Amino acid sequence: MNFPSLNVYKEIRERISSYIHKTPIVQSKTVNKTFGIDAHFKLELFQKTGSFKVRGAVNKILSLSNNEKKNGVIAISAGNHAQAVAWSSSLFGIKSKIVMPHNASKTKINATKSYGGNVILTSENMMDVCNEIIINEKLTMVHPFDDYDVINGQGSISLEVLDKLKYIDNVFISIGGGGLISGMSHVFKLYNPNIKIFGVEPINSDVMSRSLKSGKVESFDTVKNKTIADTLAAPFSGKITLEYVKRFVDDIILVSESEMINSLKFMIERLKIIPEPSAAACFVPILNNKISIKPNSKCLILVCGGNVDVTTIKSFF
Repeated sequence: MNFPSLNVYKEIRERISSYIHKTPIVQSKTVNKTFGIDAHFKLELFQKTGSFKVRGAVNKILSLSNNEKKNGVIAISAGNHAQAVAWSSSLFGIKSKIVMPHNASKTKINATKSYGGNVILTSENMMDVCNEIIINEKLTMVHPFDDYDVINGQGSISLEVLDKLKYIDNVFISIGGGGLISGMSHVFKLYNPNIKIFGVEPINSDVMSRSLKSGKVESFDTVKNKTIADTLAAPFSGKITLEYVKRFVDDIILVSESEMINSLKFMIERLKIIPEPSAAACFVPILNNKISIKPNSKCLILVCGGNVDVTTIKSFF
């Protein structure tokens, strides 16, 4: 597998920069004092459409040929990628169809529609539905994670971090299908191979962990196995992302539902932000002392999104 150079990531960052936000990085004296570390939170919940996903979606749209743009795009998603693709497509005047599970959050369905996406709800296998539409309508797939253009777009986050933080010890990134951690971990390792990259994955949706153990792409029944971190509930790991994770991620830490809820509560009360559970997952290893961290270590916690409605938040407490 040919991995891109740091210069390629820099070119992509420049290409997408006018369409996205450069999100803030904040600190908390309470966190640093309580845990004895130097913690920095990268707030991608303030990104356009409410999550990091728009970075990869915009880069993919910009990479399409004129004919592909004319025919339109299609995506599968439970929410964040759906919104990102719908928004990015509309930005460039491209039609989009978004296949979503029939039980997806109404808030995320409505948001996707408001961004211009033609939403198709299904109780069947979303990839099967998507592939049938691709054959019939010649649409281009914007994969939620297993796509080089998408992965490279997500890597722009690391470059923004490195603008501010020249030295980092540990990085904590949520894992679903692995697109986010693939791009980010690769950029960090290109900059400094000694940076430790920790993926954080729900116990109830551990498809990447199982894929690493078996050495091959594993699937996951997202209907039988539920997690509050719905945007991390990938039905399978990616062929491409699995290779990135094997090479650039130092370890994956599994977290429980109750641990994510406690982390969410802590971040609301102490950081004064409202992340979605998938984003709150990243702080669990620190909050629950799941790994040994040297005193005063500089740690980056990637707060990947904030697409959660009030009713859902209330149900956790």
